[in-house]
Amino acid sequence: MGLFEQLITMVAGDKMQQFQSVIGWIEKQGGLNGVIDKFNQQGLNDVIASWISENANLPIDVNQLVQVFGNLDIQELAQNVGLDTQETTELVAKYLPKLVDKATPNGVLPEEVDLGSVGMDMLKAKLFG
Repeated sequence: MGLFEQLITMVAGDKMQQFQSVIGWIEKQGGLNGVIDKFNQQGLNDVIASWISENANLPIDVNQLVQVFGNLDIQELAQNVGLDTQETTELVAKYLPKLVDKATPNGVLPEEVDLGSVGMDMLKAKLFG
């Protein structure tokens, strides 16, 4: 980890750990492709497509997230980030669209996506932007 990343980790504190837990959880879901597949399987094609496209991101609510990922996966993430289930789903609902959007520049899904780097860029922008 570079000096700048270490500084961000120090400044962000618990938020950085939560963010890393969310990134790890997304990887466990099959990465970005797995998340996209889960949304499509649940009939939320328009939602996930909006995040990938260059258009405005459609919102997602906590019930839709539970529909896509299931209660057990959400509860597991909640334990990892140290929040209750409601707070965790709200966190994912807020940041997952942004993460998918940033990971798909120009509305194109790259073959390889480093979600950790995308997340770090988002955190840098939030802290210093």
